[in-house]
Amino acid sequence: MDKKIKRSKDLIADAISRYGDKVACFSSFGKDSIVMLYLAREVKPDIQVVSVMTPYKFKETRDYKDKLTALWELNIETYEMPELGLKLYETEGPEKCCDYYKVQPTKAAIKDLGLKAWICGLRNTEGHTREFLEEIEMRDGLVKYNPILAWTEAEIWLYHALNNIPVHPLYAKGYRSLGCEPCSHISENSHPKER
Repeated sequence: MDKKIKRSKDLIADAISRYGDKVACFSSFGKDSIVMLYLAREVKPDIQVVSVMTPYKFKETRDYKDKLTALWELNIETYEMPELGLKLYETEGPEKCCDYYKVQPTKAAIKDLGLKAWICGLRNTEGHTREFLEEIEMRDGLVKYNPILAWTEAEIWLYHALNNIPVHPLYAKGYRSLGCEPCSHISENSHPKER
């Protein structure tokens, strides 16, 4: 695991070295992006953090974000689209809902902050859509770093434990993947995204 930690920090250091204040960590405040954020703060304690919140995020996620923002003294920008007053995930489907509440605010954050690169907490064992991601890739004219791409779920939890990282309370209730309430479910089997 030491090699993976070093590799992750090297990737983050590369992003900071190349892009300076034009790079930010994007965190959903789930277990994976928290490990990415912890590693990034070890490289640059005041690194810019962006959080995209939706009206459907769990209250526990908002509270957890506030707790870590205070505890770690995060330099954080939160982006959120106005609630439309209708359940897009039901009327238009989850893809349209994600586009409006996640993709559009992400694009707004990138534009507002003048970012040239972003650092994410994606892992390639979370499902077939992430299987072929690369550690550094070009996405829509922006450089995207995936420093924990090769980590396993077990390694994520081990890193949490070894570093006494506060854990989002919903994991103790059986959730294994956290997003918005309508699309997150308690899992009795293996991780719903894990291969």
